Amino acid sequence: MPAGNHHIPSRPCARIVRCGRLCAAIAVAVFVLVAALRPSTAAELISLDSGRPNLAVYLLNGSIAGGETLKLEAIVAKLPAGTTVAVILNSPGGSLGEGLSLGRFFHEARIPTFVLGYGGSCYSACSLAFLGGRQGDGRPSRTKMTGSELGFHQFRQARTAEERNKKYSKTDMEQAALRTRATAMLIIQYLTDIGEDLSILHLMLKAPASDMTLLDNSEAVTYGINVMDEHTDQVIDASAVRARIQDR
Repeated sequence: MPAGNHHIPSRPCARIVRCGRLCAAIAVAVFVLVAALRPSTAAELISLDSGRPNLAVYLLNGSIAGGETLKLEAIVAKLPAGTTVAVILNSPGGSLGEGLSLGRFFHEARIPTFVLGYGGSCYSACSLAFLGGRQGDGRPSRTKMTGSELGFHQFRQARTAEERNKKYSKTDMEQAALRTRATAMLIIQYLTDIGEDLSILHLMLKAPASDMTLLDNSEAVTYGINVMDEHTDQVIDASAVRARIQDR
């Protein structure tokens, strides 16, 4: 899907702050990256130069096929103690199970997540993984760059050609319903484990598997997602917005 022209919204309850060193380093890394970035079918983990010796930035670029979590864990395990890790995502999605695994790792290892700007995107399984992003103190740290797209939709079960063409019996339908409920419970458990508001399920249910619910920048903030202007060092602090809304 083509990226729209998004801008940081003007809203009285949004606290717009100067981006810290982490976001500034991310902005520089992204600016250098996009000129040379090529589309990738299978996800690649690309190391980016942050300009800071104590900050390791990686881009996950391409479809999430499985094994990405283990690859990232292997990379992080070799970093010096005290190194901050950040991951930028640019993916159409892919394996739901792997997306949840990535999100859990971001959450447990306290890795901030970003959606690549300048036309980048994070859909489906990628958007669920993105939600796991955390700061070093455990607080949510998920940042959507203004020129990116973040999309959610209903999950779907992968089926073979034979399964798509077969006539389903009542038993087959019951088993399919059980698998669907089990998958829904996995997602709910994941959201609960990372401390995410279950209202995010609404975004998934709004769009069928063949479509996508895209969060614009203003909506992203209300869901607790920071919004970063990739052309400046300014960020809307979503936690301040949510605190103001919840106090009403």
